Amino acid sequence: MASVVFANPDNPITPDKAIIHDNEEFRVQWSALNAGANDLSAFIDRLVVTSIPEGCPGSDDVEHDVVFDSDVDADASDYTEEALSAGKVGALMEPSVGPFPAGSYRLTVTLASDIAEGDASFNCIEIVPAV
Repeated sequence: MASVVFANPDNPITPDKAIIHDNEEFRVQWSALNAGANDLSAFIDRLVVTSIPEGCPGSDDVEHDVVFDSDVDADASDYTEEALSAGKVGALMEPSVGPFPAGSYRLTVTLASDIAEGDASFNCIEIVPAV
């Protein structure tokens, strides 16, 4: 079992806007919970945005193009969580991404990816053309 889990398991990853247009950046938001028995030093989360041409939620049986990977396309400091005591919830993470062309996208977050102690989840979103 992962020692770092999403603080809100029912809605772990959310964009900061209800409607996202293809000409704007948006923030992806999540919070981590240290469910383990030990305190953790600072760790790095990973955000991967994949294009889902067949629409949400997409299929795991199909390869999808990665349009953003925080390990490659971002500053690690934007994805670094502060030290987290056992049983405590971390700060709200909300890095900016985009803009991306209109279409369906999967936002996948892996908590504590650098220490392999974290849970992973995704949210599929629609980006619409700007009017």
